[in-house]
Amino acid sequence: MNARKLLETKSLCETICGLAKSEIPNNAMKILYFLDEYKDVPPSFLISKLGIAKSNLALIAQDMIKKRLIESYHTNIDRRTITYHITQKGRNELKDYLMQIEKIFKNADPSLEQNFDNILEYLNKKV
Repeated sequence: MNARKLLETKSLCETICGLAKSEIPNNAMKILYFLDEYKDVPPSFLISKLGIAKSNLALIAQDMIKKRLIESYHTNIDRRTITYHITQKGRNELKDYLMQIEKIFKNADPSLEQNFDNILEYLNKKV
């Protein structure tokens, strides 16, 4: 894998995602995505996917809970374990954001989605 291409891809993806208008900060939007995609997840899952410190996740999550974008709760198995859950308000914010991005790609070649799927599959194995 060419590291230069990976860096360029990261930069261009961030630029395109930045074209979508939202009041929600970038890392918070990523959290909404992962909670919607993978359902209820523990902090350790989000930390590994986002590559952020536990303390940073706690601060972001606390703000998101105040804004009623996510909820946190203790699992029945171990009361010490916290799990995050996306709320309907969070899901609506994510949906609006994703619809803006999808408009950018509305005329893209259908093979592009398969290429993205292949890249995501590979990257998810590495993280």
